[in-house]
Amino acid sequence: MPTLVVIGNPTARRFEGAVDAVLREAARAGVYARVVPTTPTEAGASQARDAVASGADAVVAVGGDGTVREIAAVLAGTGIPLGIVPVGTANLFARNLDLPLRDAEAAARIAVSGAAAPVDLGRVVLTRADGTREPEQPFLVVVGVGNDALAVAASSLRAKRRVGWAAYIAAGARRLGHPSFAVRGRFDGGPVESAHAWSVLVHNAARIPAGLQVLPGTRLDDGLLHVAVVSPRHLAHWGRIAAAGAGIARAEGVLRHRRALRVTLGAVDEPMPVQLDGDAVGRVERLDARIDSGALSIRVTRSQV
Repeated sequence: MPTLVVIGNPTARRFEGAVDAVLREAARAGVYARVVPTTPTEAGASQARDAVASGADAVVAVGGDGTVREIAAVLAGTGIPLGIVPVGTANLFARNLDLPLRDAEAAARIAVSGAAAPVDLGRVVLTRADGTREPEQPFLVVVGVGNDALAVAASSLRAKRRVGWAAYIAAGARRLGHPSFAVRGRFDGGPVESAHAWSVLVHNAARIPAGLQVLPGTRLDDGLLHVAVVSPRHLAHWGRIAAAGAGIARAEGVLRHRRALRVTLGAVDEPMPVQLDGDAVGRVERLDARIDSGALSIRVTRSQV
């Protein structure tokens, strides 16, 4: 009998109902399932390593982007399918996969029995101001530098649990008029380029709530990183950026788009604040990002993402 390991964050909203839905679907599919909860000190990676070592045929993640990222980092390159039942705050990865966000039964059916599709994984190395180069870590959706990262840091855990995605929006709105950061960039080993940007966003995928995409056309299986340099000079430019995200206008001069396999960003005047998939990770002097094409096998509703 196939074995399915369900790894979940028990502190997430709607956790228990989501796990029950996965267990019911596993029983219907004739799959043996066992549940392994995460803890504050073991957020999913160690549980995923145990699942791989025990010969699990598949893994289901029940949680938000942070939990999924921990598990995905271990499953990358193994070929073991990962199903996702999103119960986090933003669930950006699940949004970009078109997974059900509010219907646990539907999400569980896909997570247990959906077709497995190859999906890209981002990887990034952060170098701190003191020269410390941290081990490479994964990202599912985006690495954000600048005011975007400061907005993530400003949205408290309590606010995120109470009002969800709106906590990010409120924190970001308070920073719309804040000054830009000076940033240097290099794309696929090319010449160094400089910019003053409100934020620089290095995307694996770019869909956010409200039907918007920071960079329309970005896909999770295109084998590329997509870089958005967001440089509004006054508040009115945010309307053009929002319209571009909705696909109804262009935002030349205030939203620039680059594609690359490898991206290096460096600070100029001060260390850069950074966020990974909605988690603030402090300030860095440099980051080096790359795309790991087709590294993940994700259960989705169709053969391609």
